[in-house]
Amino acid sequence: SPHGVGSGPVSDLSYNPSVPGLLATCSADKTVALWDANRTSGEPKACGSRDMRVGRLHTVSFYPSSPWLLGCGGSGNEVALWDLGGDTEEGNSIRGRFGVAPAGKEDKEANNNKVAVEGEEGGGGGEQDFEAKMAAEDAARKA
Repeated sequence: SPHGVGSGPVSDLSYNPSVPGLLATCSADKTVALWDANRTSGEPKACGSRDMRVGRLHTVSFYPSSPWLLGCGGSGNEVALWDLGGDTEEGNSIRGRFGVAPAGKEDKEANNNKVAVEGEEGGGGGEQDFEAKMAAEDAARKA
């Protein structure tokens, strides 16, 4: 595996469209690795990894509308999420590496207000909006 992160072959790669240079890989060794590709040397540098505890990993993807959330699926027939957006040492370190301030009270209040507004505009709550968006994305991919 590249640069000593993980011990199995890489099975999938996801580029974060909202955070330039942030890549995630998953592998058969059950881990997701995060990479900083914003390097002048041209080689990505490992900046975090986690055993996702869902078996050998086959797929990894950043969630399009939530830049600090990624999901992966593995041989355990489960999906695991890694939320880098929370106010944790790990999340703050990763976000700081990519020029984003640590999560704080003001950020959380802004996010809570945004969620409430989205739910009001959707008329049926955030979860129905999410389902409609996913169905629309699936239909667009098939077209």
